[in-house]
Amino acid sequence: MERKIKVIATVINDVIYDQRMIRICYTLSEFYDVELWGRRKSEVDTFKRPYYQRRFRFLISHGIFFYLAYNVKVFFTLLFKKFDIIHAVDLDTLPAGFLACKIKRKKIIYDSHEYFTEVPELLERPFVKKIWLLIEKTFVPKVDIGITVGKNIADIYTKKYNKIFQVIRNCPEINVKKIEAINTDYIIYQGALNKGRGLEALIISMKEIPLKLKIAGSGDIDQKLKKLVNNNQLTDKIEFLGLIEPQDLSVYTNNAFIGYNVMENMGLSYYYSLSNKFFDYIHCGVPVITNQFPEYNNINMTYNCCVFADAIPDQISKTINALLSDSKTYQKLKNNCEQASHDLNWEIEKIKLIEIYNDII
Repeated sequence: MERKIKVIATVINDVIYDQRMIRICYTLSEFYDVELWGRRKSEVDTFKRPYYQRRFRFLISHGIFFYLAYNVKVFFTLLFKKFDIIHAVDLDTLPAGFLACKIKRKKIIYDSHEYFTEVPELLERPFVKKIWLLIEKTFVPKVDIGITVGKNIADIYTKKYNKIFQVIRNCPEINVKKIEAINTDYIIYQGALNKGRGLEALIISMKEIPLKLKIAGSGDIDQKLKKLVNNNQLTDKIEFLGLIEPQDLSVYTNNAFIGYNVMENMGLSYYYSLSNKFFDYIHCGVPVITNQFPEYNNINMTYNCCVFADAIPDQISKTINALLSDSKTYQKLKNNCEQASHDLNWEIEKIKLIEIYNDII
């Protein structure tokens, strides 16, 4: 029996909750022997999936020493592992995969989920940013294939490093089992609770919005956000759901009135973003409140499924309240989400992914 080509995908986060990589690995496992490596960030056991999942443990969880420990551990593990292709996700996993591939003469695909060196966490840390820029300049021009989540970031990398980056968008599968919404009296936010996600502004805006808010996810500012809710006496309106397993998250999203995807304009990574949650909201038939950033604006010009606001409490409340008082416009947005989901879905994106892999083999 002929041995299947071995693909190992490496991520910095927990493999259980990374929806983009779950979709990618499901697709690749139809043709290849696939493993997804990440770290253990929760005590939840891995779910049965058609690919192997490996979760490393670390004594530290952030900072330069964590990234160093991650790459050293993954690098030496790869040296003693048979593989044909490394699918390195984001700059923080690229050094280990790249060096292992060069030593073993294997292929590497770099999958950039964001414009890494322009994330908000690096804006006020010029020395750390220089280190990541050095890593980017050292490794990115030499990868075999580059892919990313949106056209604007792809264009930047292509011009910057003379390396063509192809676009695989973060679209979910078509939801053939539509769940009838039974309760739409809340706003949903799903994703990381990190700096620049506009969550502070959203919480303050809830004083003027006659809806509840459900926040699904975790991150660096969990406790800060909970304190903000308490200080503004909004505990009866705002619920923190924590990390929700991907197969359960759509139930919460499906029943929401609107999905929140408003970020602060903190660097080019956010400005050129095209997030998972944006497509997840659309596929659940839930209109999106988002920024008028290039990727979102381009999609809305085609499908008219969004309303726009900046991360300012007054703008957020006025925009959502306007929809609450205009049922005709709201229903039109919901109908347009349905139409958009027929074009913006994983069934289309995965064809491009398979073609990329066919080219590298």
